[in-house]
Amino acid sequence: MSLIEPDARAEIRPRQRGTVRPIRASDIPAVARLFLKIFRRADKPAGTDLQHYLRTLLLASPSYSEPLGTQVYEQQDGRIRSALLAVPMRFVACGNIVPGRLLGAFMTDADREALGAAQLILALRPRRADLAFCDSASPTSCNHLLAIGGKPIILQNLEWSRSFRPFGALVGRFNARFLRGKIPGLLVLARPVDGLLRHLLPQRDPPEPDVTRVAEMPVPIFLVHAPRLIAHYAVRPLWTEEELFWLVSLAAQNTRLGIFTIRSVLDRNNAIIGCFVYYAAPGRTAHVLNVLSLPGQEPAVLGAMFRHLNETGHVEARGRAQPALMIGLSLQRWLIFQHRAFTVALTRVPEINEALARGDVFLGGLAGEDWSRLLTDFHRG
Repeated sequence: MSLIEPDARAEIRPRQRGTVRPIRASDIPAVARLFLKIFRRADKPAGTDLQHYLRTLLLASPSYSEPLGTQVYEQQDGRIRSALLAVPMRFVACGNIVPGRLLGAFMTDADREALGAAQLILALRPRRADLAFCDSASPTSCNHLLAIGGKPIILQNLEWSRSFRPFGALVGRFNARFLRGKIPGLLVLARPVDGLLRHLLPQRDPPEPDVTRVAEMPVPIFLVHAPRLIAHYAVRPLWTEEELFWLVSLAAQNTRLGIFTIRSVLDRNNAIIGCFVYYAAPGRTAHVLNVLSLPGQEPAVLGAMFRHLNETGHVEARGRAQPALMIGLSLQRWLIFQHRAFTVALTRVPEINEALARGDVFLGGLAGEDWSRLLTDFHRG
């Protein structure tokens, strides 16, 4: 006869596995708290602002479906200790419409369990004709995605930075990184130094004929022209008016980076040849989300953008590298590249993988995660 009572015997049995399942609205408080613990080092209930933002981000996309949305790992006791945030987005891929999803924050409470993290990653293995991608992956997450068949998009790992007022840009980075922006007056002190530098080292960009001009671009006009300006890419987001408006509305909430702004670039005949989407912050950094352009017009659009950002008083501009932009970027002075985050795509469709390999794909910015408040906000829960 066993010396172990039935109840005790049940307690020492191996714990059963939990379940990977789509997120529900009732999970938002737990996922929000997990986000704060993992990314903000604050183990406490989340405020209503973060919960509302997550509910909108994760459950309100016009392309939402449970299989393509956020997945959580629910333990046997009903607790959620791991989650992989995702935003569904439809894509046009080599003439076909395919479901897609933007992979965002990957969270696991390593102090409590690790099995859920592995299950969430394995669940990402491509099994159908769709496209999943992440443009904010850490080295660890990148390795996980590559291990299950992900393809890296090397060039888009890079961020370009173009200085207009180099000393102000340097001071701004120091203030943001080490002082958390607590001494904004430092930028004022940098202005005389930059004035002297601009006098001693004048701009030597090649003179260009004044054939382009920058104009305001209201959101309704952007919704019409944006799909046209990316139509030449083999793989691109299917920006319906409803979905693009939803993305723009969310991006406009990220006021920590500046004022969400869209500007068009027009040729001598007042035809729109491109546009750029950015967070305007005169006296600070302009964060560029997207540069959209007709094929072959990228250098002209970039030149007009950089002149505009300089004239409006920004100390520098930053954005993601893309193959189509490289010629125009190479014409700029005081421009450098540095690693930003890993960009990885997952698909089992051969034509999409071929397009990824040759760089014939439009990802990033509004078709990515750089606009998300989760990257910059909610430091106090």
